[in-house]
Amino acid sequence: MTWPPDGQGQRATMGWRPDGRDAMSTGRRLVTVVAGLVSLLLLVVSAGGWLALRYYDGKVTRVPLRFPAADRRPADPGGDTQNILLVGSDSRAGTGGEFGEVEGQRSDTTILAHLDANGSTTLASFPRDLWVTIPAYTDASGHNHTGGRSKLNAAFALGGPSLLIRTIEGLTKIRIDHYLQIDFIGFQRMTDALGGVTVCVKPLPNGSRSNLDDKMSGWHGHVGDNSLNGEQALAFVRQRYGLPEADLDRIRRQQQFIGVIFRAATSTGTLTNPVRLGSLMDAVTSAVSVDDATSLADLAPLAVRLRGVGTGGVRMTTVPTSPGQIGGQSVLVTDPGKLASFVAGLSGPPPSAASAVVLVAAAVPAPATPAVAPSAGSCTY
Repeated sequence: MTWPPDGQGQRATMGWRPDGRDAMSTGRRLVTVVAGLVSLLLLVVSAGGWLALRYYDGKVTRVPLRFPAADRRPADPGGDTQNILLVGSDSRAGTGGEFGEVEGQRSDTTILAHLDANGSTTLASFPRDLWVTIPAYTDASGHNHTGGRSKLNAAFALGGPSLLIRTIEGLTKIRIDHYLQIDFIGFQRMTDALGGVTVCVKPLPNGSRSNLDDKMSGWHGHVGDNSLNGEQALAFVRQRYGLPEADLDRIRRQQQFIGVIFRAATSTGTLTNPVRLGSLMDAVTSAVSVDDATSLADLAPLAVRLRGVGTGGVRMTTVPTSPGQIGGQSVLVTDPGKLASFVAGLSGPPPSAASAVVLVAAAVPAPATPAVAPSAGSCTY
């Protein structure tokens, strides 16, 4: 199984090892996807009803999924439980080479959104460097490839959404019901359509400024509140190098940003401003891709559940890992027992009464005051 050409035109076998030169493909995936779901939230609970839904549903791109006939997928959980795979793509289409010229697209961070029948919602992050088993697959040209062990983001680059889904299903034994993806340009346009957002950055314990200036991602900030436009926000969530725990701190940044972006998107200032609301929806739906069996209506439960971001109604967590070295490359490994406990714990306790109120009142715009300000305790490196 071969890895597609990278930015340097090189090729490698399964077990490819991105390093500092590959930084342009790091750090901008997870948040871009979840932020894109804001449009679904606004669309379903706040704007124009079914006519608007049909209009915007026609703007999203459909991605065909292919599974071998003999493929044994996990059982359907049934009932009202849903599992949605959220993926950010670093496709450079439409960016004019701003982020480098890398063939194809990659997914360095992936979220599994688990909507349990008991009303609990968990967003579980899977780091790009997680060492996993990638199944055998057939590429778009009809060539067969054997499976092997590699980093998680190799699955998407090698076999697209279908192989990534099969990899996650094999790892977690959870069946994926829906797939959603958003790219670079959609993330930038969405942030700009909101008029920008504010994030909070705290100082590093050792006094270093490596979390404030990163030439690889283009992020330059300061301790405290930072007001960001689309370009700056993308740089903020892309940084990986210079953070104390690298990929894991990047995920924490992205999880922080999820709450900020949702508060901004569901604020009175957005929901009562037709121009801003229309720009937001146009920006996001034009960059969203879903599997060919999914419509925006299918994602309505997720849109409503995500109103609980920042109020305790949505848990954000990350697959338990420890750093390791395999074949001379840095990876993140997970203990089978800890992984099994993690997966079992995705079905959290039913939401509290306060969180339930948020869901019941989903059609009511959120207060404007905290729209773009970080919530207490939301500072991160």
